[in-house]
Amino acid sequence: MAAPDAPVERHVHPEADEILEQRALTSTLNSLLVYGKAAHYNLTKPRLTALSRLSERHRDLLAPFYTDHLAAIDHAIDINAEFLKLVARYGANEFEAPQDLREWEGATSLQLDQTRSSIKQVYRDWSAEGAAERGVCYGRVIRELNNLYIPERRSEVRVLVPGAGLGRLAYDIACEGYVSQGNEFSYHMLILSNFLLNHTTSESQFTIYPFLHSFSHTSTATNQLRAIRIPDKCPATFHASPASNFSFTAGSFAEIYANIPDETDKWDVITTVFFLDTAHNVLEYIDVISQALKNSDGTGYWINFGPLLYHFEEEQNSSSAVAGTPSDVDKQDGISIELPLDYLISIVEKCGFVFEKLETGIKTTYAADERAMGNWVFDSVFWVARKTPSGFQASSLSS
Repeated sequence: MAAPDAPVERHVHPEADEILEQRALTSTLNSLLVYGKAAHYNLTKPRLTALSRLSERHRDLLAPFYTDHLAAIDHAIDINAEFLKLVARYGANEFEAPQDLREWEGATSLQLDQTRSSIKQVYRDWSAEGAAERGVCYGRVIRELNNLYIPERRSEVRVLVPGAGLGRLAYDIACEGYVSQGNEFSYHMLILSNFLLNHTTSESQFTIYPFLHSFSHTSTATNQLRAIRIPDKCPATFHASPASNFSFTAGSFAEIYANIPDETDKWDVITTVFFLDTAHNVLEYIDVISQALKNSDGTGYWINFGPLLYHFEEEQNSSSAVAGTPSDVDKQDGISIELPLDYLISIVEKCGFVFEKLETGIKTTYAADERAMGNWVFDSVFWVARKTPSGFQASSLSS
């Protein structure tokens, strides 16, 4: 996905079932289309029903605030829904979904949950209010890149961003003058990033309400319903980086960058942010990173930031594909290898990396509402590791 106005380069495993692929795509698109209906049904309708069952005294105590607040939430849901319908329309066209919506797969409850969380990720990556949170992780990565390479060299430096999500880090790296490529697996992220990178035309073009879905830890009704304008930076009007410096691939990181010859021994830097713990087998990720980095002169760098909240820890015995993602799932789907940080660091070193910087305990949030009464806070790790010559051996890759 060169920015702006270039398609996503899709890589589908040769054995992937195209029917399953289409089902995953269309069910994700459907989750965007039916967001509004589902949100009204799941958020405001049950609360209005609960209100009607209260005693008259309790209803009087809540009125008119509660009904007015729920009406305002319904209005905000409608605004979110219009934005997501627009995203789905562009996504259906560019990902070549069937024109007849009757051929689309229905949305699952998991995909609807992912749609709701995606709205908060748009807030994190593409709003001015998300800048402080981005600065803790993306800012660190970009500062290290700029410490490694002077401006005059950056147009020759190739940076890969696996797990690119909505594309903000990969885009910001391109804006610094590097050759940047994002890679993403989730259809939710691919469809939304395609829209944000290629089809927004001005800053603050759209309004979203990312905090309306939670009634807990809410200090005021106004905070729950505050509007966020996006994007804070518009790729279509920002010309600091030529379009040819920015691309996007869709598909499994392990499948693309381990199995396509052109992607090996190619990248000067690989940046992983909130990514390592998404692996079924983190050892495979390390192998692929090592293989993809330039190998000949010891100048390939791996910059990593994030916690170790292993995504598949609770699904150790499950072999089902994750809903809403392409069907070319990790070939080791069904297992989960969770390593403590000290073991992980040791294995990275055994795989031919030398740590040039290592920081732990960095307080980090993810798509957090800074005005909420409670948020998850991670103790994240940050490192800059240099790949030593011949640090990767082909035999170490998983079969």
